[in-house]
Parts: sequence; C-alpha cells; structure tokens
Amino acid sequence: MNTELIGQNWDKLIGKHDILAKMLYERLFKQYPNYKSLFSESAVATRMMEKAVKTLALVARVDEPELVHSQLVKLGDKHRRFSLKREDIVNFKQVFLEVLEEYCLEHCPDAWNDKCSQAWNDAFNELVIPYMAQGLEHNITPSEMMRIINMQTSAVNQLLGTVTSIKQESVNAEVILQLKGGDHIVAIITPLGVENLGLKIGSQAHAIVRGPHVMLMHADTGLKTSVRNWFCGKVTKTEIGLVNAQVSLQLKSGNVFQAVVAKETVQELDIKKGERVCCFFKAIDVILAVETGIELLEP
Repeated sequence: MNTELIGQNWDKLIGKHDILAKMLYERLFKQYPNYKSLFSESAVATRMMEKAVKTLALVARVDEPELVHSQLVKLGDKHRRFSLKREDIVNFKQVFLEVLEEYCLEHCPDAWNDKCSQAWNDAFNELVIPYMAQGLEHNITPSEMMRIINMQTSAVNQLLGTVTSIKQESVNAEVILQLKGGDHIVAIITPLGVENLGLKIGSQAHAIVRGPHVMLMHADTGLKTSVRNWFCGKVTKTEIGLVNAQVSLQLKSGNVFQAVVAKETVQELDIKKGERVCCFFKAIDVILAVETGIELLEP
C-alpha cells in the first residue's frame, strides 16, 4: 500500500474534505436508496459520513497499520446499530473512489492517476474493509479497545503535553505543546484539525511521532537545521535488527524518544549506549490526538 501517494493526494484536498463528505452522502443515497431508511434524519448520516472521511484521513497520513487499527474498528463498531455488513463497506468504497476520482479530475487533475487509484483501492482492501468489518461483526468492549490502543502506540513516540500556543493561517496551523520537564513539541496540522480536536490554550493533547520520522545526529557535530523539533540526550538502548535499528534517547527532562533508522546509520555514526545524541523531526510529521473516553481522535 502506497501511503505516501495517498497522503500526497489527500493533501491536495485540504480544506475540501467537508465538500467531499457531502458529495459522498448524496451519491451514496442516490446509488443505494435503501440506506436512507437506516438513518432517522439526514443530520445523522452527515455526521457519520464526516466521521468516515476524517478516519480515512488518518489512513492517508499514516503508514503504520497498527496506528489506524483502533480508529477503523471503532468506526465499524459505531455503525453496528445500523446492522451493516462487510458488503456495505465495499459499497462505500466504490462510491468513495468514484467521487474522489471525479473531484480530483475536475479540480486537481495532477493529483490523480492509475497509481493513486490503486493505492486507495489497496488501502480499503488491506485496512478499511477488514478493520471496519471487525468492528461491525464484534462488540468491542472498552477493555478490548484499550488493548488495541496500547498495541497501536507501542511502535511510536507518544507524549502527553499542554497546548501553549496556536497560530492559525489559511492552510496550516502551528500548535506547540509543552511536555513534562519543559520540553516543547511543534506540530503543523490543518485549521480543521484544530477545530475537530477542540484544541485551545491550556488543553491537553498527545503528540505522536513514528520512529522512522525521527532522525539522529551526534550532539557535537556543530551542524544546524531548520527543523523545529530538536532534542538532545543520552542513548539508553540500541536494538539492531537485520535491516533497521531502534535507538532510545532519554532527555534531561526524562522524556524518551525512539528512532527507527537503517542499521547502517547506527554503525556509521557509531551510536552507543551512554553517548550524547540529538534527535530531530519535522513539525508536519507530528500527529496530534486527544482523549475522549478511550478514543483517540486524529486531526
């Protein structure tokens, strides 16, 4: 599944996701009129469609299956009351891809081609359909959902912080979180993401950063970068596999970051336990999430 290609396509539609949700809502009921009877009012259907589009945005931005698992299972579980089946998700997939292609070809033709279509098709077949079906077919208890969340976050950096600054522009919003010990993480998300998550000064949020997005550099190199998120600390553990290596870095504040890099990188940099190393990652690679009960909502 080519999530990079999906993400590039989805980025072209920033600010248009609500329009896409409305088109999906209208097209789905036009092609499958029997679905109208499942919803007591159109507002319910609209909210469900918007939630589905937001969840697909998570699939578009993250190429770690475990990270989207709980969201898709939860989305399927929320639809259980409508007595939907796996084939209904397949119907949604067909309409979604149809509407997405038409919209892209009309408004951003350079963002759509056969490879992009195949990438979205693979995303549905490998993630959306099987995980949503799991939620439809089983009653997911809070304890089971918490287990899934714990599993999904084990492969990434997840740090809880307090929002200290929000700067919004027409396309992007800069959000700064203060972590324990005074460290700060900068995230670049969409203004819609700020609204959906209900972010405001003083509210709490999780900063999630995938290990492969974290880069390493010796603290004494003297090099400077334009990356906003830059942290230095001591290496506490290195685990070298056949292809990749995982390096754990503990800051003076106590916060810990994990980087997943090529095995050769650790060998070339001669990174060892106890050495002082800096890690850095782009603000756009930071996913913000808030807790609502046991659910993590992604912008």
